[in-house]
Amino acid sequence: MAPLMKSSTTAKILKTLGMFGSVQAVGMSCSIIRTKLAALWLGPMGVGLMTIYNSTMELLAQTSQLNIGQSSVRDLSLKRDSNAGPVTVAVTRRLSLFLGLAGLVAVVLFSPLISEWAFGDTGHAWAFAVLSLMMLTIALTNAEFAVMRAYDKLGALAKTSLYTALTSIALAVPLLYFLRLKAIVPILLVYFGTNCIYALIFRVRGIPQVSISLKEAWKQGGSMLRLGTYMTISTTVTLLASNLFVIYLNRVYGQDSVGIYQAGYTLINTYVGIIFNAIAMEYYPRLSLVGAHRMRTEIVVSHEIKVTMWVLMPVAIAFVCCSGLVVKLLYSPEFEATVPYVAVGATGVFFRAASWCLAYTILARGDGRTFIFTELSSATVYLALHIPIFNAFGFKGLGVAYLLWYGIYFGVVYAVYRWRYKLRLRRGIGILLASAIVLACATLALNSFISPWLTLAILLPPSLYATYKHLR
Repeated sequence: MAPLMKSSTTAKILKTLGMFGSVQAVGMSCSIIRTKLAALWLGPMGVGLMTIYNSTMELLAQTSQLNIGQSSVRDLSLKRDSNAGPVTVAVTRRLSLFLGLAGLVAVVLFSPLISEWAFGDTGHAWAFAVLSLMMLTIALTNAEFAVMRAYDKLGALAKTSLYTALTSIALAVPLLYFLRLKAIVPILLVYFGTNCIYALIFRVRGIPQVSISLKEAWKQGGSMLRLGTYMTISTTVTLLASNLFVIYLNRVYGQDSVGIYQAGYTLINTYVGIIFNAIAMEYYPRLSLVGAHRMRTEIVVSHEIKVTMWVLMPVAIAFVCCSGLVVKLLYSPEFEATVPYVAVGATGVFFRAASWCLAYTILARGDGRTFIFTELSSATVYLALHIPIFNAFGFKGLGVAYLLWYGIYFGVVYAVYRWRYKLRLRRGIGILLASAIVLACATLALNSFISPWLTLAILLPPSLYATYKHLR
């Protein structure tokens, strides 16, 4: 890739990161308020209950919708500039509507069984029956998001996220205050409902409308349905593993442990994941366009890893040093047990970022069976590490489990990338990844011997300068 092209691509990545980072910063602020109020007014038990509802519904949504929201991005990107573009958009929307309605009906019918599986009794069947509306709203939202990403309408996607965050927090605060535990179900419906409404308001305009029957949509969408089915199996396995661990904690250690675990998991995955989500908005469609070309794929993947590593370095340092303060600000003293989990787990975000960039190569090539293999391996390693390590060391050991988990997963996806696809990472990527992990571990070690603020003052400025220098 010529220097000018690299600069242009880097600029686009950073522009996307800046736009979505800013929007998600607003969303994070709203989430901070919501989480803080939930922690104070509901306690760990309430946070744990919300976690079980949300994770269970996400699992059901992924299972019933065949991951059309992700698999369609590849087809939409490849066909957007051809005559087949409007047809592909119509197929995506029609299939999403049908699958969303089917999922809604299924959750209502089987809500007692879902409650029995998640809680060990049928006392929460009514809640799951009401939450079945999420199946439809998630399906419609994901369809519109897929079209926005494929057609490079990221501004509309950013507006949707921004207005959803502001509207949902404005409605969630009074609900929490007046209803307390009874507010959990309405809050989830409010968030996903407003997200769907804004996604429909800001949907991509100007695409010729195509009338298509469900039968024809099912036929035309064969490739995205096949890939989506493979992705659904893979994602379901991943969510199932996470859900099983949450249920295990709930039944063995109680809902308080679930709430504390979710607090740490949210800090590591959701907040750091803002960077991953922002970059993925343009990375996956761009990678899909070059997926059939070996050299172009190598350049795009290596460049993405490089940019992500440099952006994450100062973020990881800040997370390690400020984990205690962040937990106090976002939650309550009851959640302090999650601090070691967050601090140690932050060192694993580099493995997560690199493996994430490599894994998208599998999707860009439409290789669903291989994706199942990698995600099944990930879920197996997750459970094999988290349950015994938590039993032995409690929350202090979960950070190590997180680091080992993504370290092993990186090895799996790199093996696929290198030996199945015969692709290589560009020179310097391995050294950069190793340096980033060493820096994070050094931060963790130094943080144990001197104050977090002194560690931050020593390591953060040079890290910010290095990031600016290499991305400038």
